[in-house]
Amino acid sequence: MIDELKKTKSLTPFITDKCEENQICVTMDNSIPKTNYVVIKVDDHYNSLRLKKTPPSVDCLITVKCRDNGYIIYLVELKNIKSPAGFKIDNIYNKFKTTIEDFMEILFRNIFHNRKYNVKRLHLYFVTDPYGKRRLRAGTTKMDSLLSRKPFKFQGKLYMLNHKLPNPMITNC
Repeated sequence: MIDELKKTKSLTPFITDKCEENQICVTMDNSIPKTNYVVIKVDDHYNSLRLKKTPPSVDCLITVKCRDNGYIIYLVELKNIKSPAGFKIDNIYNKFKTTIEDFMEILFRNIFHNRKYNVKRLHLYFVTDPYGKRRLRAGTTKMDSLLSRKPFKFQGKLYMLNHKLPNPMITNC
């Protein structure tokens, strides 16, 4: 899957080895060889299409090859915000929706739904620290509302959005 993603001409300009934006990032475990993962800047891909209305999409799609030749895919949205007012629930939710329902299920279905690739799991990460100082407040918040939204469906399985504090590590599988 990684080789196929890397050789797809329309994705080549958006392939990198880092997932970072506005001083927020996702770090890769040093035990993962660079040949066993690929980072695609999905948002950059959509922006390059110069559509009348660019759909919201996540910052990064990270595919990691496991030792058993299965794959784990991470969809990551990075936000450097100072308070919960710094993000809109519908916008963040729709970034993941576009990435799954259009990017993975339509545009690149031949890769992400190819039976020769065993996608073991999909992780959906919203990486931000909207409360500052890495603390979370209890009770009903915008974050709670976002995380309790309808799960996403991919390859017949349901996946919930997860909040991660900066800078989470993608571990070897």
